[in-house]
Amino acid sequence: MKYTTALYDLDGTLLNFNLAERQGFFESFEKHEIPCNEAIYQRYSLINDGLWKAFERGEISKEAIGYRRFAILFEEYGIDADYTACADTYKALLAKKGILYDGAVEHLKKLKSKGVKLYAVTNGTQHIQHSRLRVSGLDKLFLGTFVSEETGYQKPDKEYFDFVFANIEEKDKSKIIIIGDSATSDIKGGINAGIDTCYFASKPNSLVEPTYITDSYGEIEKIILGE
Repeated sequence: MKYTTALYDLDGTLLNFNLAERQGFFESFEKHEIPCNEAIYQRYSLINDGLWKAFERGEISKEAIGYRRFAILFEEYGIDADYTACADTYKALLAKKGILYDGAVEHLKKLKSKGVKLYAVTNGTQHIQHSRLRVSGLDKLFLGTFVSEETGYQKPDKEYFDFVFANIEEKDKSKIIIIGDSATSDIKGGINAGIDTCYFASKPNSLVEPTYITDSYGEIEKIILGE
């Protein structure tokens, strides 16, 4: 076994956040009887992505993102409705949507059966992420979950990874790997923390140089197990 410990990002790696986000967004607008279309949703996605990137850079708090993204959207489209109520509904709906990628559970079960210690590492909102882990059943496969709100830091901060390292069994960094779909959060964070990285993507990203790159769970298994 090449790695005894695997740190897994959740959204975009094991959980299909894009689908969960889309469903939650349209359902929240429908619940509040606000007209919605694809263009509004696509604009929301861009606003949301930009705010999360700002969070990674330490420019905005996670608490502010939840309402700010809807405030910006409602202002741009002139939507005359309570954006805070819509945002609250969206978060409540999202917490119930632990939508897995095909093969994600089987992948983790295989690694766990081989003795690999699995942990979840996420910048998501504490309540929402823990709820989605329970809904998906992933909570039963991880030895621990590290949500940025609970650690006081976020990926890619070195302090976030220092917190993780202090609370897992493996102390040899050469035996630890992080798997994630974000170049700026997971991969950059892993590199800064001095551990190997697996970029869960179909093509390289010029921002980082991960140890490995693949979008196949089977390939990840071979990497971790040293097959």
